[in-house]
Amino acid sequence: MPSYETLCILHPELPDARVKELSAWMQKILEGANGTAVVVDVWGMRDLTYLISKQRRGYYVQLTYDSPPAALKELERNLRINEHVLRYFSTVQTIAPTPPVATPPVAAPVAPAAPSAPVPPAAPVNEEAAPQ
Repeated sequence: MPSYETLCILHPELPDARVKELSAWMQKILEGANGTAVVVDVWGMRDLTYLISKQRRGYYVQLTYDSPPAALKELERNLRINEHVLRYFSTVQTIAPTPPVATPPVAAPVAPAAPSAPVPPAAPVNEEAAPQ
C-alpha cells in the first residue's frame, strides 16, 4: 500500500473539541477503508499566506497513513463536502530507495612496466665561470 500525507486547513472559528472530532472523523474514514498507520498531528492555529474563504487564519491538521488509493479518494470526497474544511492537499510519500552496498573493487594484477630510457645526469655547474 502506498503511503500518503494529507494536510487539512480547518475553519478558524471551530472550538478545539470540534477540531479533535474532525480529526477523529478523518481517521475513522481511513481506517474504515483499510488504511493503516494513521498518525494525526494537529499543528494548531496558523496564519494563512492569503485569504481562503475570507479567512486569514486556520487550524492545520496533518494525517500520515498507508492506504489503498480508493481510501484516499473517499477521504478527499468527504473533505470536499465538509463545510468546515477550507482547503486540503494530499501527496504520495515516496521513500528514497536505499543505495546498494558498495563492494570494494577487486584489484587487477598489474604487469611490471617496461624499463624506460635512463635519464642523463645533469651537467655540473661551474660556479667560477658564472658572471657576477
